[in-house]
Amino acid sequence: MLLYPLLLVGALALASPAMAADAPALSLSPEQARTLGVRFEPIQPAERLEVSAHARVLLRPDAQAVLAAPYAGAVPRVLVALGQQVRAGQPVAAFTSPQWYEARRALTEAESQSRLARQALERDRALFDDGIIAASRWQATQARAAEAAAMAQARRAELASSGVQLAGNEARLLAPRAGLVTEVLVLPGARVEAAAPLVRVADPRALELDLLLGRELPLPAMGDRVRVDLRAAAGEVAGVAPVGDGSAGMRVRVALDKPGDLRVGESVSATLVLANAGNAKAGSRWRIPAAALAHWQGQTGVFVATGEGVRFVPLTVESSDEALAVVRGALPAQARIAVAGIAALKGLQTGGQ
Repeated sequence: MLLYPLLLVGALALASPAMAADAPALSLSPEQARTLGVRFEPIQPAERLEVSAHARVLLRPDAQAVLAAPYAGAVPRVLVALGQQVRAGQPVAAFTSPQWYEARRALTEAESQSRLARQALERDRALFDDGIIAASRWQATQARAAEAAAMAQARRAELASSGVQLAGNEARLLAPRAGLVTEVLVLPGARVEAAAPLVRVADPRALELDLLLGRELPLPAMGDRVRVDLRAAAGEVAGVAPVGDGSAGMRVRVALDKPGDLRVGESVSATLVLANAGNAKAGSRWRIPAAALAHWQGQTGVFVATGEGVRFVPLTVESSDEALAVVRGALPAQARIAVAGIAALKGLQTGGQ
């Protein structure tokens, strides 16, 4: 029953790719299978897939902080040095700024106005209770007291967020967090603009990996493990995001629970261990002989043995070499796929169309 072997090329050119997903089952008896040289083997689940990828060692964003100038001013002295360990709130630089002193003066004025408004509020409350003043005056006094309190609160918040502390007659900038001074970006005596970075502080032990995966590699799931064998480091996938350069690549963030001897800024080769997702929507992952893959009507798949024949089932190829391929798709757990005689089955499939 070796039918239509010469029609394969022409049929592939004319057939619609959408037909592959609904390919009908083909009748195939054991005698016909032997005649066509078709041989079936059971599929093997791929519990995991290991993929090598390039990775950069970075500091976690929450493990570093930059101390910036709150106002335009000058830095008379720098109180820390590169590589120095500092604690949160430790003075790191002296700072002078007319705007900061003006902010302190404005705070003093706002607190004074708020205090006077509270005193007026207490006085007018008593007068209103005795019926001496009108309700409109009592309401106006309440409004002025609320406005003065809000202004004083805003001035206090501004100074608190500046990170400046007055020590005697000298104002000092404070470290925003504990850690190691990784950069000193200002020289003593330099004038700086508002928001100019001055000192960077980071925790050198809080590391993560940044992996870049090309479009030809399967995407990991949250929690998949990553190893850097040469540095005795390991972690798990904590985030996946597309690369914004239009290359269809993906960036993978790896949270390290075992940093090993990794160092910030270096590039390493990492091994991404993809676990078998096994969900009904995406399909399970299987390891099959590469020879079992068939390309038919624009799709890649395998021929699966049914009760009385075979059926073409499209699959997604995640990785392959000359011997084995790892695929993802909805295959029965005990399925048997054709590993020989693929060309003859394609001819039968084409003839059936």
